[in-house]
Amino acid sequence: MEYIWCGIREEENSQRIFKIDNYDCVKLIVCAVDNYQVFLDGVFSSYGPERTASGYIRKKEIDIKNVKHIEIKVISHNVPTFMCDMQLPFFGAELLDCNNNVVKSSRDFAAYIDESRIADMPRYSLQRGFVEKVDFSKSNYVQQDIYSVDAPIELSGIGDTCEYQIIDFVKSPEKIDYAFDEIEPIWWEKCVGKSLKTDSFDVDLDFLQKIKSKDYKVIEYSLPVEKTGFIKVNFNSLNKVDIFIAFEEIKVDNKWIFRRSQCNDFIEISSDKGNYTFISSEPYTMKYIRIIYSGDIDFTPQLVLYQNDSKIINRKFGDEKVQKIFDAAINTFRQNAVDIFTDCPGRERAGWLCDSYFSGQTEFFLTGKNLIERNFLENFILADTPEIEKNMLPMCFPSEHTGTFIPNWAMWFVLEIKEYYKRTGDTSIIELAKTKVNGLLEFFSKYENQFGLLENLPSWVFIEWSIANDSEYKKGINFPSNMLYSAMLEAIYELYGDVTLKEKADNIKKLINELSFNGLYYVDNAIAEDGKIIPFKEHISETCQYYALFFGITESQEFKERVKKELGPKMDEKITKIGKSNMFIGNYLRLFWLLKEKEFERVKEECIDYFYNMSDITGTLWENNKPTASCNHGFASVVAVILNTIFDK
Repeated sequence: MEYIWCGIREEENSQRIFKIDNYDCVKLIVCAVDNYQVFLDGVFSSYGPERTASGYIRKKEIDIKNVKHIEIKVISHNVPTFMCDMQLPFFGAELLDCNNNVVKSSRDFAAYIDESRIADMPRYSLQRGFVEKVDFSKSNYVQQDIYSVDAPIELSGIGDTCEYQIIDFVKSPEKIDYAFDEIEPIWWEKCVGKSLKTDSFDVDLDFLQKIKSKDYKVIEYSLPVEKTGFIKVNFNSLNKVDIFIAFEEIKVDNKWIFRRSQCNDFIEISSDKGNYTFISSEPYTMKYIRIIYSGDIDFTPQLVLYQNDSKIINRKFGDEKVQKIFDAAINTFRQNAVDIFTDCPGRERAGWLCDSYFSGQTEFFLTGKNLIERNFLENFILADTPEIEKNMLPMCFPSEHTGTFIPNWAMWFVLEIKEYYKRTGDTSIIELAKTKVNGLLEFFSKYENQFGLLENLPSWVFIEWSIANDSEYKKGINFPSNMLYSAMLEAIYELYGDVTLKEKADNIKKLINELSFNGLYYVDNAIAEDGKIIPFKEHISETCQYYALFFGITESQEFKERVKKELGPKMDEKITKIGKSNMFIGNYLRLFWLLKEKEFERVKEECIDYFYNMSDITGTLWENNKPTASCNHGFASVVAVILNTIFDK
């Protein structure tokens, strides 16, 4: 396949449009980055690519039988994001006849720039691209000369898992007098570089201040549960109009808090008099939208769903609350497992390790396969990330990093490939990963102290979103990290047969029990001084106990009973003096450990304590105990596996 582009490849936030008429061809093969939309006879029909590493592309095949016209819109960010690996854009396509002969190729497409799309915009979030703005009064397709670019290595993909269904929003009868109840400042403006703001558009001046005018009216719409998709608006303007579409996952205490999750959650559309259709270039996540507009307009907002529509297990429970949680888990999975596993489909759309350890279990339970996980893991093996330390894996991928990594997440990668192999019997990933795994052993060996314990790991050591992640709890010898390290070493022994690693893992467990356990609970960390290890006696997190139990550090029945009775969702920190766990990942480690203990009734009750409220509010499962961040987090879908397990017993 020949790969092409037009205009300046290095341009930030650019869009190119490639068009071709179709005669007698039945299959379209398309490859492009950073992302693209395929329109067949004017109907939005596909979004891609299936993301992978820079220098590679996963081909997508699309049925074009009886299609007369094809239009493909390609977006290039050309700034570092967490949602794709940074690379210069390219476009490649072929049209095949019924005998699989190539009839048309990339150079047969006409290439255009659409001047209605405004490129000079601020970032949507720290982790994604740019705010979208379209001015239909400037609508003009300008044809461009094309030129050849270097070809990527072509990989097979799994094809569209999404059917791109269109759903309607429900209009609120409530009169809205002001756009937002509260506005959160952005914390990351000064730490990422010049691409965060531009000279031509300022979010405060050109949006937040502008819509305070009495000329702007506000209408709210909602969905029954939170969904992800492309915002579509058909509208008829009777004069020159400005439209802002704001969207949000949740209203906290019935308040709309703009930038609650640190995203510029809005789109701007301008037009002269006439009939128009707008479809957002990228998917966003929402339960609510507010259309804030000036002028005289009739409009119909819709959402083109972006979710995994594959056939999955549809289980019915005889318990209303359990059913609602299970349905929320399915809804969460569908939105976070379209091409890769994502942490959330809104703020980041990023493929994070550790999250994927849990999402992989969900995929296998719901579909009986691990097609997405296989490619997800392969992406990390293909990753070339010189911006982080040698032999370390990126914390999320495909993505572009600025030197930060999570050493703990690399350990979870090894645990995941072990679990993937146990589920699928597929040895290919095990062999492909061997060089990376050996590199990790070399990396971590540099941080082993004289006792064989990891000490002062670099970059962002991440345990979970709770006091367990406080710098004072992580400094020196962090015991949860060492518990995870012992599990990683044991997993490598099981995968590759190096018995010395099993001996090393056993020694780490022995040292943790000697140094971390205070007779009641495990303390989180210690410091090495003068050849001795001195634990921080007051540093005790609930999550540290779950690391110990999940990774088999102890089999003490007395300790297990204490954790069952004194800790968990109803724990009172003031009484126990133990820092409470959060959703990611402490609460989940507890539930999986309780499953192993066959505490099925307790697991059911605690699932209701942890998840029913969020399931009832958004129909999805959240990143945290409270709606302070993403309300739609992929790892959380593993609750479906947990519920199925307890009701199968």
